[in-house]
Amino acid sequence: MDQNFKEKTLENITKAEAVSVLVSKAGGFDGLAAGLALYLSLTKLEKKVNILAQAPTVSDARRLYGVDYIGKTEKDNNLVIVINDAVATVDKVTYFLDKNKLKIVIHPLAGSKGASQEQITYEQSARNTEMVFLIGYKTKEELEQEITHEQLISSDNWIVNINIGNLDQKFTQVTFSNPEGKSLSEVTAQMIRELALPLDEDISYNLFAGIAQKTNNFSPYHSNSSCFEIASWLMKFGAGKASLAQNATKLQAGQKAQSATNFYTSQSPNPVFEHVSDIDEKVINADSEQDWLTPPKIYKGSKSFDREN
Repeated sequence: MDQNFKEKTLENITKAEAVSVLVSKAGGFDGLAAGLALYLSLTKLEKKVNILAQAPTVSDARRLYGVDYIGKTEKDNNLVIVINDAVATVDKVTYFLDKNKLKIVIHPLAGSKGASQEQITYEQSARNTEMVFLIGYKTKEELEQEITHEQLISSDNWIVNINIGNLDQKFTQVTFSNPEGKSLSEVTAQMIRELALPLDEDISYNLFAGIAQKTNNFSPYHSNSSCFEIASWLMKFGAGKASLAQNATKLQAGQKAQSATNFYTSQSPNPVFEHVSDIDEKVINADSEQDWLTPPKIYKGSKSFDREN
């Protein structure tokens, strides 16, 4: 990350009270792991954080920390007065103080009866987001298709886009990407390290799990040296000590044992072992001895390997 953008990002993280983490639906398990890890890290800074992402499957939810926070928004102390059908009944709204009482006046629209008490309701507003982290969004169009709340993607917010590869379109203040990155979790871990954001066992495990899933458990074909380097760094922060890591190890061991059992178990409910008669056994032994005593056949190959020529 450019030093100037790095300093501005840290400055915005420091002064922001509310932060949003938005995860692309195309990010899959890897993107969700990265988003939840970043969410947990930012909450350690005592920020009001909300995360918007596609709901995970039951099996995926059991493999990650923080899934119960998806979609939940922090409520602010702002009281909002809601007037239903206001366009047809309200001309303007004014207010004034009467000693220690605040009185709000709803002026009726000309020709209408004005707003009635039945049209008025109250609600607590969600806290305004001051900073946004995007994970896995390739274009602005993709973002706008999934996120309809204008306040979340306002140009007034400091927006950081975390991605892999090179992006053709720049639509945020900062793009943190790695052209050689293999997973969103890997790039998110690199950003957390560069910005020195909080890290613990749960956060490290989420990132490690995302990298492992995306690289097919660190298959050489799907990995590179950067994957192993960042995975090693996450292990130093306790990725292997997390309770989910221990559960995953037990589950894999159980699956291997079951697989081995299935391999050695006959499909027939009453296994039948064929008996070889004594006569057949003698013939087999005789043939075996004859095969051993018969000199092996030698086939000549190309002339370059034919020493006799």
